[in-house]
Amino acid sequence: MLRHAWALQRWGAARHGVGAASAAVASSVPRALTVVLLVASCLVVALATGLLSSPLSFAGTLPASAATTSPADQVLTYALGWRGPAEDPSITLANGLKVKSSNYRGVPIDGTTYYYNLAPRPSYDPLARGEVTSRQISVVVIRGDYPNRVTIYTIPTASAPPSRPAASRSAS
Repeated sequence: MLRHAWALQRWGAARHGVGAASAAVASSVPRALTVVLLVASCLVVALATGLLSSPLSFAGTLPASAATTSPADQVLTYALGWRGPAEDPSITLANGLKVKSSNYRGVPIDGTTYYYNLAPRPSYDPLARGEVTSRQISVVVIRGDYPNRVTIYTIPTASAPPSRPAASRSAS
């Protein structure tokens, strides 16, 4: 006669010829398996949504060296993370907000300054600040999908924003 696990709990393990220790192990295995599966599924969801990231770099996710990657990939590393105070110090704006200097001033690579726009997320590049229009920039690449889109662009020298306000001259 076939007996189910619930029968062991309902009528007692001794009645069915199973020792009490065996019944306890038999009833805890499904619980342990359920907990393991629940934890594993939570980890998979966290990794897939970006809530949790692996400290190990996988092939193709991080550039091996700056010499072998394109300027767009180099700028993307600035846009997606902070490179530390030595490479990407913060700037305090007039309103007291601190932003990455790479987002505000751009990233100079081989004599060209590349900017990145994080719209629709807050961004402080010249395009987001309104110093240039979309017609005055040269888009290098657009990476990602909404809302995690990063637009990498340059500003041709004819329409580059002034580095500092021009000093007013008074006629004497």
